[in-house]
Amino acid sequence: MEVVQYCNPQEFADIIEPLLMEKEAANNLPLGIIDRLVKGTFKQDEVFMYVIKEKGEPVYMTMRTPPHLWILPDVPSLKIEHIEALTHHFWKRSLEVPGVIGEEQGIQWFLDSWKSLTGQEAELQMHQAVYQLDTLLAKPEGNGNLVTAAKEHHSLLTGWLVQFEQETGISLHQEASEVAEQWIEDQRVYLWVVDGEAVSMAARARTTPHGVTVNGVFTPDEKKRNGYATRAVWELTDLLLKKGYQFCALYTDLSNPTSNAIYKKIGYQWIGNSKVYHFV
Repeated sequence: MEVVQYCNPQEFADIIEPLLMEKEAANNLPLGIIDRLVKGTFKQDEVFMYVIKEKGEPVYMTMRTPPHLWILPDVPSLKIEHIEALTHHFWKRSLEVPGVIGEEQGIQWFLDSWKSLTGQEAELQMHQAVYQLDTLLAKPEGNGNLVTAAKEHHSLLTGWLVQFEQETGISLHQEASEVAEQWIEDQRVYLWVVDGEAVSMAARARTTPHGVTVNGVFTPDEKKRNGYATRAVWELTDLLLKKGYQFCALYTDLSNPTSNAIYKKIGYQWIGNSKVYHFV
């Protein structure tokens, strides 16, 4: 067994994509990042890409785009030996390991192995469910319409993104104002508008060969419990499917039963869990 580092995104993609595509929706994070790296749309100074091989064949991978965490994908053939080879490789080379995100079993093996090598304890940041939708169910009742956020919404989005970080604990790794500006420029964030007032938002995130991920779903406290987020996600999902994507994926916080329930109502189906850990 060997751990091989790659520097060329296209070469890395050619080797590892067939393995990740076995569970495309569940692996939307690594597939989406690889896609952006290959296309040159990911503004990243440093990227770490590793493939674990057995008898010359790729059996697992991991990658990191600092300051983000190491990604551990959902690969059916994963063995504990693959993870242990990875952690020993990182440890011997003193690579920075601020935390990990990914499929539950691989994450647990990584935490155990890393602790045995370094003594470091890990802290759970979020336990997520991963959902996939192929066909929308009936449209939720209620008024309003979905609009693409524009420059005049920059201040509103900036405030909402600050609240989003505080509420979810998910770091944007940039100033909220910069993120809002980029999302608007990329035309990837949408607002649910009722009687001329923006009351909720949802965003289009990374793409995979056949799908796209929805994220950034947020409703300010004073507008919650009105079904706005449900309608916004339904409309955005419908829009993306009509653009030709075969499926949409999204993550939910398992500690929030409300969000998990509303997505199921419109057709999203659970396909797995993901955990986010930071090392103390």
